[in-house]
Amino acid sequence: MRRLLAAMALVLLPMAAQAATLYLAPTGNDQADGRTAQTPLSTLAAAVARAQQAPAGEETRVIVLPGVYRGQSVDIDGRRLQGRLTIAGTASDPAAFPAFLGDGTSTWLHYRGAEGRDSGLTVQALRVARYATAISLNGNRNDPAAFNRGTVLENLVLAQIGSDAGTAKPSTAAIRLVNAKDTVVRGVFFHTIRNTPRDTCGGLHAIYLASHSTGARVEGNTFQDFCGSAIKLRDDSGGATIRANHFRDADGAPGIEEWFCDMDRTSECTKAGGECPSTGITVTGNDFGNLPADRRVLVRGSRVPRPWCPPGSAGAPRFLLDRGQTLP
Repeated sequence: MRRLLAAMALVLLPMAAQAATLYLAPTGNDQADGRTAQTPLSTLAAAVARAQQAPAGEETRVIVLPGVYRGQSVDIDGRRLQGRLTIAGTASDPAAFPAFLGDGTSTWLHYRGAEGRDSGLTVQALRVARYATAISLNGNRNDPAAFNRGTVLENLVLAQIGSDAGTAKPSTAAIRLVNAKDTVVRGVFFHTIRNTPRDTCGGLHAIYLASHSTGARVEGNTFQDFCGSAIKLRDDSGGATIRANHFRDADGAPGIEEWFCDMDRTSECTKAGGECPSTGITVTGNDFGNLPADRRVLVRGSRVPRPWCPPGSAGAPRFLLDRGQTLP
């Protein structure tokens, strides 16, 4: 009887998800099988296309081998991704990270997922440079239930991110979240986050959390040389934890900004249903360097209750700060 029960228990145990590994190299070939370092693919788009064809529950790891990948971008359809996807380099030294280099006119990685479930996406140990936007995670801005959740972006170098307004619409973010919940941005080095010309630069942010992008964890990042607020939270993107980050060379911009665009007070708002404040944002253990006290954490926008927002949100604390830290 004991043996029978033990056998039944084994049958009832959940089976571990299968995993597939694909390799990417600058000298690869998208017609190869991609399953070994000797037969790699050449483009991230080809690797993601294969991941989107994997059986439900199968995890795909894309191993990005050292080198420079020029002019690549990838669009991930969350409806077609039925298992976890990890895109990762293998080096621990940022100087040795594989590099994706663009021409400043596109988004390197665009994830579209509005199914109200985990994205299963992790991106780590890569350098991304010379793109208008590095990473954009997009749910449905008009429907709080149509989100994606749980993406992990860690140990990345994002450099020279921004656009030239002479050739493209000004960029607004290096990492853009739109109804992307519980996103982790950890250990990322942001360097030279700038649009040109200079008068378009203030609207570009290293991390832009918008439209119900609640619960983010922004931890241990470095923001070096930026001209728009490094972290901007907008429209019900509260509940974030912003911890142990370093801010350097802000060019007159705030380190952290919360903005509620009140459509009853300004014509700048673009959301037909109205925006709401972001509240309960924990800011702790950050190093603001030489940023003046009035530009470390900034709140902009109305505190007047609006009928389309949750009761009490207008008067709720936007930020929960370390002792001794105050809002301007």
